Amino acid sequence: MTRFDETWHRLLKWTAGQTPSERLAALVLDEEGYESIDPSHPLGGKDGGADALVKKDGATWVMAVYFPRDQQTIKTITDKLASDIAAAKKKVPGLTGLVFVTNQELRLADRETLRGLDPDIDIDLIHLERLATILDRPRMSPVREQYLDISAGPPPILVSAEVVGVARTFDFSDQVLESLIEIEREALIKQRDKLIERSKKPQRVQTAMTPGLLEALGLGLSEPHTQPPMSDDEIARRVNTLREELTSRWGQCQDYLAAIAWPALHFEITNQEKSFLNNVQIILTFHGARGLEYAAIDTFKWERLKDPSWEPPAGPFGHVVQNFPRINPAGYPISWDHNEAGDLVVTIDLPELRPHPPWRHNGNDVVLVARDPADTVTVTYTVTAHGYGTYFESDPIALPTEHVDMFDSVQEALRAVDPTND
Repeated sequence: MTRFDETWHRLLKWTAGQTPSERLAALVLDEEGYESIDPSHPLGGKDGGADALVKKDGATWVMAVYFPRDQQTIKTITDKLASDIAAAKKKVPGLTGLVFVTNQELRLADRETLRGLDPDIDIDLIHLERLATILDRPRMSPVREQYLDISAGPPPILVSAEVVGVARTFDFSDQVLESLIEIEREALIKQRDKLIERSKKPQRVQTAMTPGLLEALGLGLSEPHTQPPMSDDEIARRVNTLREELTSRWGQCQDYLAAIAWPALHFEITNQEKSFLNNVQIILTFHGARGLEYAAIDTFKWERLKDPSWEPPAGPFGHVVQNFPRINPAGYPISWDHNEAGDLVVTIDLPELRPHPPWRHNGNDVVLVARDPADTVTVTYTVTAHGYGTYFESDPIALPTEHVDMFDSVQEALRAVDPTND
């Protein structure tokens, strides 16, 4: 095919005759939703005024087909349709409608004239422009190849992607921030009270260990506390400093909790065609949402809720337990990043996509966070595959946004590391 409108030209220059035109028209009506298509005599013979009987919305209609070679005058077309209407009304008493399938170009005024030829019935005109549009649909490519000798090429990419999960956002985050600050304030007061109490009763550790050994183990000997207890003003200064530091990184703190307490997204990819697709790439864009790397909830650390960069202190032998980033094995199908707008972009690479069953991914990779709780999160995706010079693009998919009580997520994380915690 050398012209973008090759279908249009081959229909107008029709040379195949009446039989193929009636069979082509029947397939077009099937594509347009007509039912119970019953051709009369496509191979020749008296059809009694109907090339086929069809059903539309439960009523009987007649199909009339007109495929001359080249463009005819509007008078010739009008006379042909008028003759078909008269014959059809004799064929089907109380006729509801007639669908006229033709390879003729009809202007808007011509269409109005033809539809008004008989006010007692409905007339559906499938004219050249409409007919070419129907046949150029990807799923009609086999019909286009059979009747117009236009190569169908590979079957169309018809792949659907389902996102299993929702976008989430925290409620009551400000209240959680204030609660953490209050906990620290109470801890400082408790620490001061203990210091006052200990200062009243100085004690020494009775042990047979040498001072050098105690020092090596990080124990040492307890001495009477000489540092004066903190005053109320000093506690207030420390609390204010904590508030400033915690407020400045509160977004990171919320991300830490969300990544560890919320479930990850899962995906299901369905090949709706009956052919295998090879080297398939699906790129999903989550407009209005961002992603966080999923972390197992049993790794929760209270100190990281206040400072995600916190690391446990070194033990007696100088070792620090570190959290190393997850490294996926070669060929792992999921990767993700953010585009320039800050939207999450998930890429799924599949060596092969079977017609059945759907491909499902239940691994824990990325947690979805709504950037603005008031915005709607929508998902669009594109699909490409080996051997196709184009791509499939989906319609937007609305994804629900769930509001999560941040206190509940904190409690859930605490229970995961200590089941007795209430």
